[in-house]
Amino acid sequence: MSLYREAGRARRNRRIAIGAAIAVVVLVVLIVVLSTSGGPPSHADRVKSAKSAASEALDGIEVLTVEYGQAVRGGRVVAPTEYGGAKADVQRARSSLTGHQADFEATDPAAYRRSVAALDALATAVAQRADIAAAVRAARTALQPFAA
Repeated sequence: MSLYREAGRARRNRRIAIGAAIAVVVLVVLIVVLSTSGGPPSHADRVKSAKSAASEALDGIEVLTVEYGQAVRGGRVVAPTEYGGAKADVQRARSSLTGHQADFEATDPAAYRRSVAALDALATAVAQRADIAAAVRAARTALQPFAA
């Protein structure tokens, strides 16, 4: 038996072991996180993103119907502020689609093209201060496959 023992040696060894274990756990977590966060989005992620963007576009169309009804009567602008808002609503709906083009294309390319064409027709109707009822119905119908 030794008469000379270092005080606290067992405690120091325990601290070193705990520190090493924590370092290993952190390293494993980092490796797992970094390996799963890369790569292209899955089909399910794309469908979810397209659904969200389509819902956003449909919300914009709803707001458009209110503002446009207040802004235009008989082909004349009666409320310029609301008319500007209506044009911005159509643009936001179009941007929602074009901003997620890859997601829409991965989900249903033909429906995406129909949706873009319908929103373009709606934008034209608003710009011409025409009746937008038919264009709104067409846009809603075109966006419905993505929003469901």
